[in-house]
Amino acid sequence: MNRLKFIVVTLAILNGYLSANIIENETQTKEKIFLKKDLEKISKNILEKEYQALLINKKTLKEYYQHNNYELYWMNENGIKEIALSLLEKIKNDPVLKPHVNKIFKLNEVVEKLTQLNNDSNKTQESLVAIDFMITELYDKYMNYILKGSIDWKAFDEKLKMIKKETEINAQWDKYSLIKNPKVLLKEAIENNDLSRVFKEVDFNYPNVEKLILAINDLEAITASGGYAKVPEIKSLRIGDTSEVVKALRTRLAQSKELIKTCENTISVENIITNTTFIPNTTNENTQNEEVIQNNTSQEPVSCENYFDEDLKTAVISFQKNHGLYADGIVGSLTQKFLNMSADEKIAQIRINLERMRSLPRDLGEKYLIVNIPEFRLKLIENDSIKLSMNVVVGERKHPTPIFSDKMSYIVLNPKWNIPTSITKKEIIPKLIKDPNYLASKGIDIYESWHPESEKINTQDIIDAFILEDLDSMPNFRLTQSPSSENPLGRMKFMFPNKHAVYMHDTPAKSLFSNARRAYSHGCIRLAKPQELLNTIALEDKSLNIDKIDSILKDTAEKSIGLSKKIPVHIVYLTSWVDEAGQLQFREDIYNYDKIQKSLYY
Repeated sequence: MNRLKFIVVTLAILNGYLSANIIENETQTKEKIFLKKDLEKISKNILEKEYQALLINKKTLKEYYQHNNYELYWMNENGIKEIALSLLEKIKNDPVLKPHVNKIFKLNEVVEKLTQLNNDSNKTQESLVAIDFMITELYDKYMNYILKGSIDWKAFDEKLKMIKKETEINAQWDKYSLIKNPKVLLKEAIENNDLSRVFKEVDFNYPNVEKLILAINDLEAITASGGYAKVPEIKSLRIGDTSEVVKALRTRLAQSKELIKTCENTISVENIITNTTFIPNTTNENTQNEEVIQNNTSQEPVSCENYFDEDLKTAVISFQKNHGLYADGIVGSLTQKFLNMSADEKIAQIRINLERMRSLPRDLGEKYLIVNIPEFRLKLIENDSIKLSMNVVVGERKHPTPIFSDKMSYIVLNPKWNIPTSITKKEIIPKLIKDPNYLASKGIDIYESWHPESEKINTQDIIDAFILEDLDSMPNFRLTQSPSSENPLGRMKFMFPNKHAVYMHDTPAKSLFSNARRAYSHGCIRLAKPQELLNTIALEDKSLNIDKIDSILKDTAEKSIGLSKKIPVHIVYLTSWVDEAGQLQFREDIYNYDKIQKSLYY
């Protein structure tokens, strides 16, 4: 029997047992008075001497009952309240906790202790109090789980530090916790006889999270029916191909509902030849540009199940879009990799992303910008509607974009680029040593320091010093690139000042936005449509006058403009979510965070 189900059954037995022993004619009134009169004494005595807490420390447990004047939360003269059973059902049915619930809540020990209390016929009052304590422990553990999640974030931070030490990859992830007092929330729930309201108040608040949770049920049904059909390895498949592998592909895409239509006919070889058009391989999947068609030389009719037709191509494109792949309808190596991802693997991926949603600010804002790094996309959301969506370029794996939230407060037009010291040492100076004219050709000036009023230095005066000195011991010069067509920041940047020194900006490298995988930057976020973002913000911000902005952009002088209302910006890392169209989405774990965090559950 499921352990949590056993708890419910055990408590139901206890409920009947305690009721039978407490509520008996004249004894009933006496027991009620005894319970009310001596409850504080009994509770204090048990807490101080007898009760051994399993899930939380005894000090915390004492604070719960001090907060409630030592009255019981989950019990009364009639036994266990319905609200206690609703708590256990909530824990039992938590979709994220399911694989880890025994470990987190020490269910074997909890059940053993409850069973002992059930068998203790000599201490009815004490047993009643002890059961109440135990349910309070379960509540506190679960409430703190909802508030903080079950990922060991401290261990994750240590792991990131270790990665930085070993590889110099500076990965950063800011976690946000909701500050709520579980004791106050419990008393509120008991007074209203409703736990659901307080849980909803503190639980995650990400768009379409309920649909993401429901997706777990659908995938569990796939697992129960034998799992997804495997697609045998093949170099590539495309429209016009005939193969037994096509049949397996059809089965797989029907299971995930990308392929709706079925076929029941045979196709003549003449029709295959007539309808087949060679399509060059333009995918990002690193497959060889080969047409892999198994030609039917026997002239026998071909089952449509083995024929790659237009409907199947449409289904493949849908699958590719739902997995962030280049949507060309060609089944290359990367598409095959995602096709052969098991339902259990997808469930695990959904769960780790639900955990991450608990680490986000609970209030994202009525109007906010969100960048999902694995999706390579920015969205402007207002009142739960998407007002703007565009492709972005994020940090490459060795320069990961940090995960954090802040507020956009100003925009810079015709920005100068103060080149980070790491880029100066690793990229700019080596080029300067090879080509003394490199800085001049790129419009880059050198300044004595990072102070805004520091003096400009003659480039030629320090080239010899660069050649002779160890770069790690070089003075902390500031290299600044003037606004120009060569400037990597383009014509505007959007600032939300933060400790990570990350922002969003325009870029002259427009071709990268057409790639499916867009991790190329040093950590900042490059925008495909910066002008559209500016125009959209300007519609509701009185500080931004589009005519004046156009005039400024025609010049080359840098100009900063503050926003009248700051806009929340959330940079997140989700490899699974449900989009605005209700489609379940999966993405590549580009920074390996899925892998790391799955190993760090409590």
